[in-house]
Amino acid sequence: MTPEERESIILEAVERAMLVVPDVWANLINDHKYSTTINADFQKAHSEFKGHGDIVTSVVAEIDGTFPLLSYEAKLKKAAPIIRERIGTTKRLDMKNVNRTPSRKLPSMGSNGEL
Repeated sequence: MTPEERESIILEAVERAMLVVPDVWANLINDHKYSTTINADFQKAHSEFKGHGDIVTSVVAEIDGTFPLLSYEAKLKKAAPIIRERIGTTKRLDMKNVNRTPSRKLPSMGSNGEL
């Protein structure tokens, strides 16, 4: 292959890639607009989740990893009851009166249950 042929192949590949860029950008913008709308609707429907963004984010990421082929809307529907449960769990935790010397005996582990 001559250097001219090589250069011609490279230029053709670059041109093809450049022709695809507008479509890629359009798809990214549409996807962003879609997810922004769904997120806004989800926040309106579940105002009790306000202030618990860390829980919402982790649960949605967990659902996304477990069910990657579901639509985003379906993932949010699956996530809502789990988010409620985790928020309820964290509300029951006493973060002010923490036992600094918890028991290290774990009877459920048998005779080797002490740490």
